[in-house]
Amino acid sequence: MYRISLYNHTRKIVVNSKLKQSLLLIITFSFISSCSSTASLAAMEIKPAEQKSMGSCAYLGDVQGSSGFGGLAASQGMKNAKIEAKEDAAKIGATHIVWSNIAGGYSPSAFGKAYKC
Repeated sequence: MYRISLYNHTRKIVVNSKLKQSLLLIITFSFISSCSSTASLAAMEIKPAEQKSMGSCAYLGDVQGSSGFGGLAASQGMKNAKIEAKEDAAKIGATHIVWSNIAGGYSPSAFGKAYKC
């Protein structure tokens, strides 16, 4: 929709509120997706496991990760936190991780125990 001013003969584009909301959502999700973490190859190879199946594996230590993306971006924040924890596990030579706590909200975090099997 165009609105033409009779006084200065210029065209002004009127953007309706739904278009503004759509553009804001697109920009927000583009920003969030561009800020996602990418796991290293070593971290991608770490497998999630259940505690009961780790009996014959060596416990290496606790690992944790956190992310600054919370609130509306909590799901991406949880993914980033898990990637960070898996990176820590990879640094100490883990092959498996048993998740003890994964939290979203405004301060996403992930805690786990790293094992080598």
